[in-house]
Amino acid sequence: MYFLTQNIVAKNSEEIEENIRQSSLKRHTSLDLKRSAAYVASKDKVFLGYENESKISLLRISAPFEFFLPKLVATFTKNDFQKYRLRLHLPSLMLFLFLTVILILKLYSSVSSGSYNELKSILIFNLIFYCLLFIEYKLVLKTINRFIGY
Repeated sequence: MYFLTQNIVAKNSEEIEENIRQSSLKRHTSLDLKRSAAYVASKDKVFLGYENESKISLLRISAPFEFFLPKLVATFTKNDFQKYRLRLHLPSLMLFLFLTVILILKLYSSVSSGSYNELKSILIFNLIFYCLLFIEYKLVLKTINRFIGY
């Protein structure tokens, strides 16, 4: 479930691939259940990377105090490093789906009962999640742009 595709126009694919590989710690299992805050980032290693035969996925290494931010996974296809796609990390996706379902159920309940008090609290939780997701999105973009030399 990718929700955004970003294009990189200023660099060639080989240079982008080399920069990605140099700034990543290679992992041999999927990044969906990895905790990126458990690793210490150095100056030159800012991503956890997982590679299979068709793509390279990156997860930004975060500081331990950033545990509350939803995580985003950036995926580059091996035949085109000029663009990457973003998706939610599996636990973040589960939280997003849970909050969305609860919001829909509370909205239905509020409309049918005429009482909107319960709806306010779930709207606040959804807004907080979306704000934190936006912060993580900006951090991922900034980190990718910095390390591919864009």
